[in-house]
Amino acid sequence: MKRVSRESILIGIILLTALLVRLWGVNYDLPYIYHPDEPAYIAISQNIFKTGDLNPHFFNYPSLFFYINALAYIPYYLLGKLIGVFHTPNNILPPISLAMGVTQAQMPTTVLLGRMVTICFGVGTVGLAYFVGKQIAGRTAVGVLASLMVAIVPTNVWHSRLITPDVFVTFFSLASFLASVLVYQQGKTWQYVVAGICVGLTASSKYNGGLIILPLLLAHFFHYGKAAFKQPKLYLALLFCGIGFLATTPYAILDSSKFLNDLRFEAQHYSTGHAGMEGNSLEWYLNYMWNTGGGLYLFAVLGILYGSILRPKEASLLSIFPLAYFVFISSFAVRNDRTFLPLTPFLFLLAAWFLIDSFDKLRALQTKPLRRLSLAAFAILTISVLALPLLKTIADTQRLTTVNSRETARIWIDDNLPPGAKIAIESYSPFVNPTRFSVQGFGRMIDHESEWYIEQGFDYLVFSQGMYGRFYIEPERYESEVSQYDKLFERFHLVMAFTDGGYEVRVYEVK
Repeated sequence: MKRVSRESILIGIILLTALLVRLWGVNYDLPYIYHPDEPAYIAISQNIFKTGDLNPHFFNYPSLFFYINALAYIPYYLLGKLIGVFHTPNNILPPISLAMGVTQAQMPTTVLLGRMVTICFGVGTVGLAYFVGKQIAGRTAVGVLASLMVAIVPTNVWHSRLITPDVFVTFFSLASFLASVLVYQQGKTWQYVVAGICVGLTASSKYNGGLIILPLLLAHFFHYGKAAFKQPKLYLALLFCGIGFLATTPYAILDSSKFLNDLRFEAQHYSTGHAGMEGNSLEWYLNYMWNTGGGLYLFAVLGILYGSILRPKEASLLSIFPLAYFVFISSFAVRNDRTFLPLTPFLFLLAAWFLIDSFDKLRALQTKPLRRLSLAAFAILTISVLALPLLKTIADTQRLTTVNSRETARIWIDDNLPPGAKIAIESYSPFVNPTRFSVQGFGRMIDHESEWYIEQGFDYLVFSQGMYGRFYIEPERYESEVSQYDKLFERFHLVMAFTDGGYEVRVYEVK
């Protein structure tokens, strides 16, 4: 019997760890859905599966993400039909949304299905990080350490639980990069084809992922030098970039007017702003990096500097995408963690390479006491740097799985407010039972003045920290919004305020 290598055992443990930390808390909000975007994405994928209409009629994001989730409904439906739950695809029920982030899943298993698909790609990204590190550095240890970082860092863990395209673009960007490394090292035709297809799939997961073409171009020029433009393989790769994108977002051509309108809207959205997620993008991203990864990102910067001296071509290949991408996203008004996500595996690969090379240099010290002291200090530093994001991942998941005010307020409203009461809720509020109450959802409660709610006959208003809280965090930036909320708070009678789990919900009576 072939002996299992230590390398296989290590990567197996890391993959298992990645899976377990992502499964932990995957059902955190069910049967309700707190995330603002998941319900719409579920509905789009379900509609593709139910109707066979491959046009998602939504192009703020490209289509590959929706197609993959729609495909997941095939085994889901067949299993349901086998056990007698489903008779037709229409038996699969969509979520019920009252406002953004206020949704009830009629079938919680559909939410778990989509989240499990994302988890598969999240764990797959961990595995790809291992292969990329091993291939580009020629060192197994680099791949192992980089994959461990991807497995435990909170940004990667959190987004791997969500039905959004961000983990998909991260996975395909890393797959594209692995193929680009092979182009640089070997330059075989099939590698150009695979790299091109993967670039197309990355852009078809999220448009900003198209920047992953940069390592492919650089790999080609490093491999062929001055003769690069004369090589038909380059143009073959570019052709397959287009094929990869259009094969998985075909309605970019077939419904081009809708595609261009949605693409234009998304570009304007990121350029103009989004309340609570706008302004000082560069500063915000730097703070976010420190708070979620700490020293890992410092080591990544050192890896770029160190690599540019000792292995400039490989370092350039590994850093061109994260540097260009970081400059790109920092130029927009809107900033958020999911936009940052595709950078993470590349930065962790740089950090891992620097750490492994540093370890080797310390191990080569001639003076034994100095070598032991240096290695001990290095080990403590490395463990500390890895421990901080892991502890944050654990803390974030514990907070995620702790009951917060959205649930306690939902129960209180159901038990204490008179049946038939007319209730206004804003985004990110608790789910108020529409069969028991007359419920109307609003994006923000300040979309109307206090007298309007009186005239419309509302009995209660439900305010959520997820919406109003974003304005109070930056009162100088949102002075007008804060003033409008203050007027509503002063005008109506506070019945109950909930603060469980560090999340505030307020219920006001209109009188």
